[in-house]
Amino acid sequence: MKRYNINNMASAFWTLEDGRGFARNWAGMANMLALITDELKGIKGAEEFYQYLESFVFRGKNGDEYNGFGGFIRGNENIMFNIDLRTFAPTNRAYFWEAAQKALTKLKIQDDNEDEGGGLLLTTLLDMHKRIKKGEDPMLLNHMTIIEPAPNEKHGPGW
Repeated sequence: MKRYNINNMASAFWTLEDGRGFARNWAGMANMLALITDELKGIKGAEEFYQYLESFVFRGKNGDEYNGFGGFIRGNENIMFNIDLRTFAPTNRAYFWEAAQKALTKLKIQDDNEDEGGGLLLTTLLDMHKRIKKGEDPMLLNHMTIIEPAPNEKHGPGW
């Protein structure tokens, strides 16, 4: 998989189940989303969610181009990396976290020195998830200065 240079400026934001934010630059999010989505392929029952999430994976070799502000352009469509996990069905969130853990495990086994931070990003994301499960105050590890209010939208299959 082609890796993209990662700089320090956050341009893509994910909101986790308790409203805390995970923020990184678009390239880091693109790499991490590709790693997670690749692992979704092998999870029984996650096929529809994989198909949905796959449409958000940056494919430069297929003509996708960085849009300059946290996402990319595919054809005439502007696709952003801003994702609120609360908009996914509960089953799909479970698949997402399982795939994230599998992606991190695979990176550790491969000891991929060309990872450019994917392992660190996944480790931080999974640490945030553990803290959510423990009921920790979301502000103790939050890349944003606020807790995002719960959305009303529902995205993807399984609702």
